[in-house]
This record gives sequence, C-alpha cells and structure tokens, in this order.
Amino acid sequence: MSDITGSILSFAGWAFLPRFISSFLQSVYYRITIRAGSPHPHPSSPCYARHYRRIYIFVVTSYLLYTFYDAYHRIRAQGDFYQILGVLPTADDRTIKSRFRRLAALHHPDKQGGFESTSTGDLFVHLKLAQDTLLDPTRRFVYDRFGREVIEGRKTYTITQLLYEGLYALLPQYFVGLVTLALLNTFWFSPWGRYWRFYTLFALFVLEVSLLTHRDGVFMPATYLPAWLSSLFSLNAFYLLPFQILSLARTASVTLNIFISQIAPPHASSSNQPSASLSPQAQQKLVQLAQLSRTCDVEATKLLQLQYTPFKGQKESVSRLRKGMKTSLIMGTVQESPGVQETIHNVTKPQGV
Repeated sequence: MSDITGSILSFAGWAFLPRFISSFLQSVYYRITIRAGSPHPHPSSPCYARHYRRIYIFVVTSYLLYTFYDAYHRIRAQGDFYQILGVLPTADDRTIKSRFRRLAALHHPDKQGGFESTSTGDLFVHLKLAQDTLLDPTRRFVYDRFGREVIEGRKTYTITQLLYEGLYALLPQYFVGLVTLALLNTFWFSPWGRYWRFYTLFALFVLEVSLLTHRDGVFMPATYLPAWLSSLFSLNAFYLLPFQILSLARTASVTLNIFISQIAPPHASSSNQPSASLSPQAQQKLVQLAQLSRTCDVEATKLLQLQYTPFKGQKESVSRLRKGMKTSLIMGTVQESPGVQETIHNVTKPQGV
C-alpha cells in the first residue's frame, strides 16, 4: 500500500512541484546575480521568460532523475529470493542449499524461542520458500519473470502455460495504452514530441516480450565489463531480475511521457493552429513576403558597404566618420526630444503672440 501511495505522490508531484520550484529558484537566481537596487526583469519580458525556461528544464530533468532513483530504490528495498539467501542469480543448486543450511541454522524457530516469535517464524518460512523456488527450474524461471506473487498464488503450472498467459495479458494492456495515448495526443498533449511518446510505448512492449521469452533475462553488468572496472564500481554482485527491469521500464515509460509534455515549448500547440487555418494562397503570399524582405535586407547591406568603399584602408577617415555619425545621432536624438522641441518653439515664436 505504501509503494502505491509513493508512486501516486511521485506522479502527482509533476503537476505542481516543477513550476513552484522553478519560480523559487528564479527569484533566488536574480537575488544572487543582480545587484541590490537594480531592477529585476519584468515577468512579461523575453529575458524573464528565457531564464524561467532554462531553470524549468533543469528542475524537470532533476525531478525525472529523482523519479528513476526512487523507483530503483523501492525495488531494491523490496528485495528478492537471491538477496535473501545471499547468492547471485548464477548460483547453482549446491551453493543455494549451502547458504540455506547456514541461514536456517541461525534463524530456525527452535533456536529463537520456537514459533511463538512471529518475526523469526516468518523469516524462516520466507527462506524456505526462496530455497524451494530457486531449486525448481520451472518455478525459478517463472519467479525471475513474474515475481513472487505468481509463485505464491499457484501450485501447478508449466513454463509454456504461464508464458502464453502472460503474453495474452499483455495485448489488452498495450492496446488500451495505445488508445489512451492516442486520445491524449489528440485532445490534451501538445503535438511536440508526439512520436517519442509512441516510441517509448513500443520500446516498452518489445522489451517486455523479449524478457519474458528470453531464456536468460537477468541483467548483470559484471558479465559485460572488464574485471577491474567491475571491482572499481562494486558491480560484481549487482544484478536486476527481469521482473525488476520491467517494473523500472514501466515507471520510466510513464515518467518520460510526462517529461516530454512538461518540456514542450509553451506555444508549440498554438503556433501550429494559425498556419493550419491559412489557405494555400495566403501561405504562398507569406513565403513571397519573407523572400522579398530577405532580398531588401541584402540590397541595403550592399548599398551600405558601397558607401564605405572610399574609406577602405583609411583608418583616420573611418575614425572621423564614426565620430561624425555618433555626433549626428546624438544631436538628432536631442533635437527630437519633446523638451528641446518645446524650447525651440518658444524661442522662435514671435514676442507679440
């Protein structure tokens, strides 16, 4: 129950936490980078929007990484049969029996005050279930892919039967997920990142089918890395079972869909609507207008460069020209100010009027 509540709170946090934290960090950023007494950028200014966008993407990315870590931490905290017995998924039957005998000698209820101790009795039953599951190839195969719930809920089963049941259960789930995602993309999500959402759903389906049907789906980085690198990062005893990988992948798929929606450009949906409502003739006129504007800009640049041709190679003349242009700009600005215009008007006005 606590895991479900934690997952709900984690996903609900996407609704309000990123915007609240981004606004707070932006105010802190302005207090640090802007001197006291200087005005802060106005909320309606492009500078404010640009800073908020960058801080928001940083916050959302950090929350995405935290969600991944939280999901991984919950999976490791739940434990598994290999972790309880202290063996690796590559352990053989002899190693499993040896570890069980050692742990049974330590935690047997007869040595801990009998079955009156509930915690000791539950631990011993858990150890016995772990040994029986890992020593049976069929139950071990099923446990690695579906978890403890399937092992405890059924007495007789075959690998083929459970695989077919699992695959048949996947098809309705992914069909409903595909329809739901299509409806959300049509009526709720912005068009930006639409295909990445479908790609994550398809990648999750391929991963789940491959892990359920593959003979060896346990992920152990030590089997792919050099021995010195595995020892350096303490990866010799690290592993993830197929059902743990699938749990992480499902969380990642949902979280990535939310993440893509969160980092979509603010006006991604609205920017596409006007262009879709314009007629082909209007769009053609807009293209011609843009080309004409670009041509005028090029011609104006050429004319300006042509006027500077006599001053090429003459540093003193260029310096004198710059000073004259600066002076003329300043004088023009001063003369066009309302106060100067009013003074000139008062001076030139006839005295008798």
